[in-house]
Amino acid sequence: METITITSIFSAIIGALSGSVGAALLGAAIGAGISATLIVLHETNRERKNRALDLIQEYTSPGYIQIRNDAGLALRKAFNDIESPSWDNLYHNLSTEEWQKISKIEHFYKKLNFMVSIKEADSKYIAKYFEVEFWHWQNSYFGKINIASDKPEMRLEFLAEVMKQPNSETKTSESSQKA
Repeated sequence: METITITSIFSAIIGALSGSVGAALLGAAIGAGISATLIVLHETNRERKNRALDLIQEYTSPGYIQIRNDAGLALRKAFNDIESPSWDNLYHNLSTEEWQKISKIEHFYKKLNFMVSIKEADSKYIAKYFEVEFWHWQNSYFGKINIASDKPEMRLEFLAEVMKQPNSETKTSESSQKA
């Protein structure tokens, strides 16, 4: 930031020393414009990182960890007890408390997907932190529930795009070695 301001001042001084007031004003205006643009870009990136960190903090809060653990237990139980674990069947067959916890996880990932889709959260931070958790929930539960559902509710295409599947390279190389 200071370098750009110094550069614009330096351009203005050179323009003034060369006797061209127009060049001095133009140099100052260009320098100020570049400086303003860089400040806006910096602040935007900082806000995206802060939003990503806020989402991470929400997800890792003690209360939310308990919700995730309880939702995982409820889903494992439901997969054993309910023949077709669709979103509708889960809603009607689970207790209100169990359904609310699963719903909180579902809504969190929908919010995360939305924030990434509109570029309001830094997708690199989100991907780094959530890639293992996201694929765990997606592969273990949400993907199976969507398959059993007439109307899949969990369309997390933006998250799937930014998060690489863990160990996908390892599985590919192991498969090619066995063949």
